[in-house]
Amino acid sequence: MARILVVEDSSDMRTLLRDLLESLGHTCIEAADGLDGVKAAMTVPPDLIIMDLMMPNAAGDTTLKFMRGTPELRTIPVLVVSAHADVARISRQMGANAWMAKPVSMEELRKRIDQMLAARQP
Repeated sequence: MARILVVEDSSDMRTLLRDLLESLGHTCIEAADGLDGVKAAMTVPPDLIIMDLMMPNAAGDTTLKFMRGTPELRTIPVLVVSAHADVARISRQMGANAWMAKPVSMEELRKRIDQMLAARQP
């Protein structure tokens, strides 16, 4: 299945996402902030990145903007999952492929992940 990087500062949300992803057969890589997320993505490029916007040590918007400007990371699809009031606007401006507002339905999140991974298939 897919290798998915979760960039989320809430350990509870990371655990929830990891459990969902692993139940679907995916490998989950975790990062607690944007800086660690970039390092993880550069080390082992994931098939998909799920990212929060509001995090310490490089917020999601800054991280996403950096990723979109970095050739090795530019084409990796990014799903922003955030409680930020302007999640849609910020996600569009920074180049996210899709976004969802927290709280999210795990079923809707699963569907979105499946859609995004299917779109990557040749």
